[in-house]
Amino acid sequence: MSVAFTETVATLTDVVGVDDAEPLAQWLRTTLRPRVKLAGCTHLHTSALQALLAARPTVVSALTDPFLARWVGPLLASVLLSPVPASESA
Repeated sequence: MSVAFTETVATLTDVVGVDDAEPLAQWLRTTLRPRVKLAGCTHLHTSALQALLAARPTVVSALTDPFLARWVGPLLASVLLSPVPASESA
């Protein structure tokens, strides 16, 4: 597994595949104020990306892989840094 969980932080490393998506999504749903570390991630399956986009966790270390930083980083930043719509904040 390429995702390690602590009480409040998920660390994504190397290849985060489809098998990592459901545990990640479940952890994001059940963790109060989840934080994620993405610096060691070299591949992010779209299902794991969708879990991150839906949960809007705090990113405490950004993507460093050149491809992910260029193509996925801006997508995460636009969603994670945008205000949560009022209908979702309740």
